[in-house]
Amino acid sequence: MIIKILNKTSKEFNGVTYNDKKIDKGKGELLVMKNFPAYINSSSGTQDVKNYFKALSNNNKRIQNPQFHCTISCKGRAHSKEQLALTAEKFMEKMGYGEQPYIIVFHNDTSNNHVHIVSSRVNKHSGKRIERDFEKYKSQTALQEVLKELYGTDVHKKLDTLLGYSYSNTSQLQKLLENSGFGIYEKENTIHFICNGLHLKSINVEDVKFSEKNGTDIRKKQIFAIFKKYKEVFSNSVFKVTDEKGKYIYYQSELQYQLKKKFGIDVVLSFKDDKQPFGYTIIDHKTKTIYKGSEIMKMGDLFKMTSEVLDKKLFEILANSNLTIETKEAYKKHLEDEYKCEIRDYMIFLKNSKKTSYNIWKETRNLTMDHIRNFGKASSLEDKIKILSFSNELYVINHNDNAIFTLKELVGEHEQNLYLSRLLTSQNFESHPIVSGRQVPGSSDFEAMLRRSSLFDLPGPSQPTGEEHENNHRKKKKKR
Repeated sequence: MIIKILNKTSKEFNGVTYNDKKIDKGKGELLVMKNFPAYINSSSGTQDVKNYFKALSNNNKRIQNPQFHCTISCKGRAHSKEQLALTAEKFMEKMGYGEQPYIIVFHNDTSNNHVHIVSSRVNKHSGKRIERDFEKYKSQTALQEVLKELYGTDVHKKLDTLLGYSYSNTSQLQKLLENSGFGIYEKENTIHFICNGLHLKSINVEDVKFSEKNGTDIRKKQIFAIFKKYKEVFSNSVFKVTDEKGKYIYYQSELQYQLKKKFGIDVVLSFKDDKQPFGYTIIDHKTKTIYKGSEIMKMGDLFKMTSEVLDKKLFEILANSNLTIETKEAYKKHLEDEYKCEIRDYMIFLKNSKKTSYNIWKETRNLTMDHIRNFGKASSLEDKIKILSFSNELYVINHNDNAIFTLKELVGEHEQNLYLSRLLTSQNFESHPIVSGRQVPGSSDFEAMLRRSSLFDLPGPSQPTGEEHENNHRKKKKKR
């Protein structure tokens, strides 16, 4: 997880307004509202909450920036909104805000789950300023302590494990650490290690244990055999992933993704600025060994370089989705239409199983059922789910969790028919409501309705051939 203090000055507590707008648009959810008086609760208006914060802060007018506003985010959907809320509450306790009034709002409008926290820096009881010297450093320390307590995540222990790998130079060590979320820099013959801005430790260059020879010949042959086999199984076409500002750049391929997932082998491509990769490093987590890529296989033999570029947000959506071969094309078409772009097949990394988190499946199903049963009425559910048709099938897309399901598998045939009937007769919905699904038409009626709606490309009744037409004519003559 990552903590970020938002230091934009605000005596008006605009962080409350910002989060309230997210909630109104269906892109945010109020999870926690703590330590407020009874008359200020989740039903209170934005101005009431802001006024309370302002009244509290007026107890110490020397504080120029009374608003405390920060975000805690995780990678993708690694942690649920409930886990983030618990993390945020523990974090506020360690930062000295445990008894302060604060709100926690979950945001679902990015590819990474995150929460916003808003409070006042003026102590509720004493009127003094809550200590904010070295606030950013303190926040990093507090978050790491919380993660260790709640999830057993110990960055110091993880760093020591990585330093125990076998690497032959500083460049390989740097690749290993940066790929694992750590920073490293050298100054005055000392190497410093950091994580999310938090300094972890420093060691002298002379004390770094470099290996003269990395790995065994047997393991190198094994990795070569793995590369040779799986570059034919998975796409080895390399494309660039970058953000809107072009500052965040890395190169990826399905082959890299699957090698890490199946064998614990990280393949990190080396490049300068925004130019094409010129080499690669192999991080073998199984044997805790770093290899220079060319020692195993030439880069040109392992990868095909392309000039294609994919937006970082889109890549993370695809990487964190539950895509299978059955749902790939529908989701791809949806993203291309929404983001006005073209997504190559080799940019999509499919999952081996249809299995999806039960909580995601359950939430998607509940949202879809509510959408179907309240079809035609004002609703904000369109921001959370979307029902679309593709290749004679209906799909449901959960925007929050980057998940896609077929409508029939998700809610059953009865609810699917109910949705179709309401969709196709929506112009008469108010005057002819369908109660409990009893007026859902039969399958023969559905085909006629579907043809009229052009929702699906269904063939019409087949015309008789010449021979069939002649036989029908003879039968009619016999009857006469």
